[in-house]
Amino acid sequence: MNKLLGIHYIVDYYECNNKYLTSVSKVNNIMKNASKIGKFSVVKSCFHQFLPCGVSGVMVLKESHLTIHTWPEYQYAAIDIFLCDININIDKVVEYLSSVFETNNYKIKKIERGKILTEIKI
Repeated sequence: MNKLLGIHYIVDYYECNNKYLTSVSKVNNIMKNASKIGKFSVVKSCFHQFLPCGVSGVMVLKESHLTIHTWPEYQYAAIDIFLCDININIDKVVEYLSSVFETNNYKIKKIERGKILTEIKI
């Protein structure tokens, strides 16, 4: 029998509206809203403003983590959502971020993490 420990979603957003990619306060608010929509339990968060532009942030979740890295000069945002609760549906989170970034140009990769073969003991 196989056990899956988590699912890692890697989402690339292209052709984003730059006004949402350049400031820590905006990105932090967007990620807080995404966490609420996903019903994630945020344990701690940390965001950093790069100069001249760009933001990186991580939210440690009870379920694992949510990260963002922005490149306003390329109208690009990279989002990672790693969830140990494999029953959480991230579709609403992805749609929300697409709406906020004002783009329909995004790609999602889904990676199964920690596939473990377990023995059935009788």
